[in-house]
Amino acid sequence: MPGMETRAPERTHPEDEAIAEQLAEWHTRFNGERFAARLRPVPIRVSRRMVRRLGHYAPGVEGGGAEIAISARHVARDGFAAALETLLHEMVHQWQHEQGLTIDHGAEFRRKC
Repeated sequence: MPGMETRAPERTHPEDEAIAEQLAEWHTRFNGERFAARLRPVPIRVSRRMVRRLGHYAPGVEGGGAEIAISARHVARDGFAAALETLLHEMVHQWQHEQGLTIDHGAEFRRKC
């Protein structure tokens, strides 16, 4: 639409690449430990735009595949251990999506957690 600007998809800031790589390694580890290695590999992004949420699972991003984003602010403020808890939370949403379930915080989410 005229007058509406679209934002470019966010990418992990170069200074946050090491954190994103560590989170991706933990995704693989948690996948094996908690999901019997059944989750698909997804990109893990560290977001400097995300200020209200700690993390987010997106089943499809702008025509692309799924991704998990973790707030850079959350990592800086609350620490890496808290970011790992958020990663695991988002992985449950990934599991819901891959199982064909509604992505929410309902009974199935709580049961899996």
